[in-house]
Amino acid sequence: MNPLTTVLSLPVSDPQKTTDFYRDGLGLDTEGVEDGIVAFELPNLSIFFIEATEYGKYLQQSGQNIGQYPAPGASIISCAFATPGEIDEVLTKAVAAGGSADPAEDVDDSYMGYFADPDGYVWELVANEHTARAAAAE
Repeated sequence: MNPLTTVLSLPVSDPQKTTDFYRDGLGLDTEGVEDGIVAFELPNLSIFFIEATEYGKYLQQSGQNIGQYPAPGASIISCAFATPGEIDEVLTKAVAAGGSADPAEDVDDSYMGYFADPDGYVWELVANEHTARAAAAE
């Protein structure tokens, strides 16, 4: 499999609230909500947050049971960072924007932090020697 791009689609209760959290709170770029969808472009990944009813329509097109949306927290979106300071900054912004987070900590030679957005989607933020080397190579 060699896709041109990868898109992660997740149902949300309020696309405008999601927009406010990720755009205004975390500084991600978006063109805003259109047809119940707000899209964010990250390196090598597009995330489409789709209003739950609209998401159900896509799920129905796929032939899946529309009553079984993925539950928030059922997966973890992981991101690598160059430094622990970047992780602390994102966690602070996430809480200020209405999300939840505990302080990051050192775990198995990595600095790791987690936050949840207002819909409960969990993000894992990681910095270690591998991510620092990758950032330095860019």
